[in-house]
Amino acid sequence: MSRRGKGEGSIFQRKDGRWAGFVTVGYGPDGRQKKKWVYGRTRREVAEKLARLLPKAGYAVVQDPGRLRLGDWLRHWADHRAKSKGLRPATLNTYRHYLQLLEPLASTPLPRLNPLAIQALFAELAERGLSPSVRRHAYQFLKAALRDAVRAGLLERNPVEAVDPPPSGQVRPARAWSAGEAAQFLKAAEGHRLYPMLALMLATGLRIGEALALRWEDWEGDRLWIRHTLRRDGTLGPTKTPRSQGYLYLDPRTQALLAEHRLAQEEEKAVARRWEEHGLIFPSEVGTPLGYRSFLRTWKGLVQKAGVPYVSPHGLRHTYTSLAFRAGLSPKEVAERLRHADPALALRVYQHLQEEDRRRAALGLDTLLHLEASD
Repeated sequence: MSRRGKGEGSIFQRKDGRWAGFVTVGYGPDGRQKKKWVYGRTRREVAEKLARLLPKAGYAVVQDPGRLRLGDWLRHWADHRAKSKGLRPATLNTYRHYLQLLEPLASTPLPRLNPLAIQALFAELAERGLSPSVRRHAYQFLKAALRDAVRAGLLERNPVEAVDPPPSGQVRPARAWSAGEAAQFLKAAEGHRLYPMLALMLATGLRIGEALALRWEDWEGDRLWIRHTLRRDGTLGPTKTPRSQGYLYLDPRTQALLAEHRLAQEEEKAVARRWEEHGLIFPSEVGTPLGYRSFLRTWKGLVQKAGVPYVSPHGLRHTYTSLAFRAGLSPKEVAERLRHADPALALRVYQHLQEEDRRRAALGLDTLLHLEASD
């Protein structure tokens, strides 16, 4: 029996030999799914009946499954996923990019799509010089869309399953500052109106969008609630993942820094010619959400002033993680602060070995033998 997800159909053969299928068309007051069932003598008969029900479940399709083309299904699948999961604009733009990459197969009817054609397309993308990461994500996009087509009874099997995924390629190590470089940067930024935000990011590992979206109502003494991220269009949106929401405990020094910043902001508002109150902790000079480009100009200037190696603003998150590990926090504690589901992710992607760590690892033979003898 095929598994199904929200708003997706499922087809299976009953013990009496007949075929049955259903699609979720909504939810009742009690939260339970409302299903619409269809029956037939063959799988194809049920698939055709089920296809006519899919619009009620959120898919804007349907035509004869045998004539449905890959491009039509991918677009409708992406639209449905965007609505049902509330995807961010950046994710939708990424989906559109994948649709462009898969365009050579767009006119292929779903039943005629085969592994050889898919393999040939990804080989062509590799020849065009697309990075392994982009090719791998496009592969996963296509695989997920066709997996749901199988669940909906539009395909007998997923042809992507027979195609090896593109190689992941070599992941570039995330860049971070050493403790000395971070201190040098903070010293150069001291006195700037955004210094409290930069220090907060370095002390907590906040993402730049999360920091720019913070409101005064999010700060409750030793707790700082992460509820939103600032989109590139200046509006507040959901955090990167549901797990990204939550609160962080703040150390006394960071709490004092925020308190001082609040007083400074009140003085700034008092002398400003124009101020639009949005309740933001780190707004622009007129109270509005601070644009990322404007922040990036300030960031580059401060990095240059500090004379430290350039890292992106996200490098503060990397730096926090590296320093937290060196301070003795466990992977689980660091993952909790970063709001990661998997502690191994912090270790695999973010931990940075500084020169001091490498030197400390050069233990002498007598030390190694002593350690062995003491075991």
